[in-house]
Amino acid sequence: MSISIAQLKQLRGNPLGGEGLSLPQPREVGTGSPGEFGDLLKNAIDRVDDVQKHAGGEITSWIAGEQENLHEVMISMNHAQLSFQLMTEVRNRLLDTYQELMRMSV
Repeated sequence: MSISIAQLKQLRGNPLGGEGLSLPQPREVGTGSPGEFGDLLKNAIDRVDDVQKHAGGEITSWIAGEQENLHEVMISMNHAQLSFQLMTEVRNRLLDTYQELMRMSV
């Protein structure tokens, strides 16, 4: 099934099936707020930091004898470790992407 350009133009201007649905319009470059990506990264790093602090608190409470369930402490520690590893991998991928972009000639 092939759709012609004329049919696509017609769909763009008219709702599909009379339900008020239409084709999505492409987003213009630069319309997003400048801090969107930075805020996303900051929030992710803050969440990893919170998980690390929670695991540290669990360890401290277990050593002090306030926490009796060692398995909960171990789960918190593993969660913190996995969160940190994921954050590190994301950072590595971002750096690789940045370096690849810098190697590109314009």
